[in-house]
Amino acid sequence: MRSAGRWLARGAGALVGSVVLVAGLLPAPPAAAANATFRVATLNILYELTQAQFVEDLQLITAKADLVGLNEVGGRKAYLQDWAAANGWWLYAPEPTQAAGEALLARKSMFDVLDKDSVFVCDTNGPGEAPPARYNNWVRYRHKQSGRSVFHINAHANASIEENGRPEDLPRTRCAEKQFQDLKNLAAVKKDQGQVIVSGDLNVDFSADRAYGYEKFPWKVFEANDLPNLRSCYNLLGEKGNGTHGNRHIDYIYFWKRLEEYREMWLNDYDIVGGTNSDHNGVVAHFSIAL
Repeated sequence: MRSAGRWLARGAGALVGSVVLVAGLLPAPPAAAANATFRVATLNILYELTQAQFVEDLQLITAKADLVGLNEVGGRKAYLQDWAAANGWWLYAPEPTQAAGEALLARKSMFDVLDKDSVFVCDTNGPGEAPPARYNNWVRYRHKQSGRSVFHINAHANASIEENGRPEDLPRTRCAEKQFQDLKNLAAVKKDQGQVIVSGDLNVDFSADRAYGYEKFPWKVFEANDLPNLRSCYNLLGEKGNGTHGNRHIDYIYFWKRLEEYREMWLNDYDIVGGTNSDHNGVVAHFSIAL
């Protein structure tokens, strides 16, 4: 019995040794990548709100994000300048007022400003006429923790340009079509210099656009194509909530999604932010970026 016990012990020891040997020959599991996180928001704050209502919406969305794209805030530029200076935010709200409407905010504790510009797109009916002239604004930031460049592009397309995904045959629609292509081209240029995020009220419903598939609207221009390219939070993670404007998902956050072996930034999740005074809900996307 004693020798049998010794044989079992030796057998068990040999088995353990062989497992250890085999395990030593297998490739070690990759170490978890070190990442930093930040949040990006978009909110169209209706220009007709009272000042108190505007401030409530501004505080609501900035409490939930580190980069923020706003729409319809051109008339609030002076207030935004004072608010940003007092609360630790960078503000980019360029002239003229129509361009300032698509303002960009960044938390100073997380980002430095490297460069910025505003690109005129079109003016459907001429200066001072409705709808206002359209601009695509962008800022290049340095994400302090990772040292990486992050571009935030913000835009607001004309309203009343689609019906169930079908384009309306109007001059304002053709202006929006140009803006979508300009956004795509701008993102494609900037992606060679850093990570790219696009936000804004595009006034085209995600589901209707995807179902109809008009060639010059966001689904076809940005998303219905091979990588690398822009991808929205709705494409990657599905539509949440009832919508961002009534029952329509028209306020977007995109990022330039690269092939996996070149990917340095990820969109992990997003939330619809209700409880606003505006006629829009906000969107907050959760990003991680490689250190």
